[in-house]
Amino acid sequence: MQHVTRTPPKVPTPPQRRTTQAPPSPAPDVPDTSAGSSPLNNVQPVYPPEMEEENIEGRVTLVCDVEVTGMTSNCQVQSVSGGQAFVRSAMDYLTRARYRPAQRNGVPVKELHKVYVIRFRLDD
Repeated sequence: MQHVTRTPPKVPTPPQRRTTQAPPSPAPDVPDTSAGSSPLNNVQPVYPPEMEEENIEGRVTLVCDVEVTGMTSNCQVQSVSGGQAFVRSAMDYLTRARYRPAQRNGVPVKELHKVYVIRFRLDD
């Protein structure tokens, strides 16, 4: 007597789909963040006269965007020491200052969240 082993038929597997993956995008070019570091038009912050008379020094840290035109925008005070007169002077200074804008691939781009620390010292 012969033994016959029965194996179930193979279930056909569906054809595999080929998915085309997009090639990984190259790392984004980072803008030149040293661009907005010093004003091109040589403006200087004005020491508030009332603070100078009272021999008070101060420091204001602001975070601003630098537009493609070199102007600052969206300035927010991050910290201040010495008094609000220094904040007014620092904001006025950043409104008047013009910077070289950041560039990406040779094209000016808006730089977000540039930090500016403006010190008011009596020995300056």
